[in-house]
Amino acid sequence: MPRVATARGPEYRAGGQMETAPASLLFAGRCDEIAQLQERAGRQALTAGERDLLDKLYCEAYAEQSAESEVMRLLTRSFSREPIPEYYRYANLHVYAWFLDLYPTEPVAGAVLALEETLAALDAVERRAAPWLTEADHTEERLRRLDALREQVRRLPVKTGGDMPAAEVIDRACDDLARWQAYVLTRCSGFVASNDHHEHMFLRAVQACELAFYLIRHLAVRARTSIGRADGEAHALMAQLIHFAELPNHIFHVLQTLTPDLFLAFRDATGEASALQSLNYHMMELVLYGYDARKVEAYMKFEHLHELTVPPLRSVRPLREAVLEADDPTLTEALAAVERTLLTWRGRHYGFGRRYLPGVKGSGGTEGAGYLKRFVHRDNFVPEPITTAPGLDLLGFAFR
Repeated sequence: MPRVATARGPEYRAGGQMETAPASLLFAGRCDEIAQLQERAGRQALTAGERDLLDKLYCEAYAEQSAESEVMRLLTRSFSREPIPEYYRYANLHVYAWFLDLYPTEPVAGAVLALEETLAALDAVERRAAPWLTEADHTEERLRRLDALREQVRRLPVKTGGDMPAAEVIDRACDDLARWQAYVLTRCSGFVASNDHHEHMFLRAVQACELAFYLIRHLAVRARTSIGRADGEAHALMAQLIHFAELPNHIFHVLQTLTPDLFLAFRDATGEASALQSLNYHMMELVLYGYDARKVEAYMKFEHLHELTVPPLRSVRPLREAVLEADDPTLTEALAAVERTLLTWRGRHYGFGRRYLPGVKGSGGTEGAGYLKRFVHRDNFVPEPITTAPGLDLLGFAFR
């Protein structure tokens, strides 16, 4: 199964959990040096010797498994000689798994808080750079769209069936420990590959989308389970899911301030870090629609996606199937709203590929925009016979 953040995964045991905040929101000593090394000119500029040093520091910190070494592990895991897919080295999603693991009983609240901190970090980067940028950089429009996105995040319903908006969770996370944890999250995850300012927009959009895919999957699994149990929560969960399904569209609206020229200026530096490798995205689609055999070729390109082609993941019962069997007009209408919203997002994703990479292969080895076009519509495939895959946990944040 995909590796997920649990009550304390093998990398972050109880002995390494941060329980108190340091005196200031700054990394101490060697950790700050290592962060600055990666921030200096982008990770692509690191020498072979520096990369070897980062791998050595990771191994030492991993072996120590203490609170003091936790930040160093987060800072250096991307350089480990472990078989980590390039996408996960690039996107630093292990840092997000660590942060979400701090909220084992409130996963939606934790993910929404991580999303706000990610967007706030991008906002700070854009505002710092604004005085030196020109109209061609579209900073003013980007900041306007980013403000609107953060307002939309604040309005998200965090409690199923309740009226608690995400704003309450965000505003409550203001004590020293919460501020320190947010600082660790955003600094350890904010390293770009190039020295190009606009890559920050791209990296943070990737991370925000990962959180959105996770949240959609999490709520879809809970809704499907509720339908099966007939416990009365399904309507509230589906209503909640409608709001969260909008997130990818809102994030893409901000990303579209990145023109093709701005994107292509740093694209090569990201190497083979293709979003095609995203477990959170593929697992979201599995939970919503069921297994799609048309994706086998793409799955087989990456070893960590192979498990999506065999049970139990291949046999996961999708939400669509559960709603159809329930024959409940309210659930059917809610599912239709979710599917319309995600269809819009897939269309925008295809449009992004067509506009930004015309005739260019995707970084995952696909035909780029042509690959995306095949999967815009999700009603043109026949899912396999479904099993319930009992005991399968699909509620965690997936990463490698």
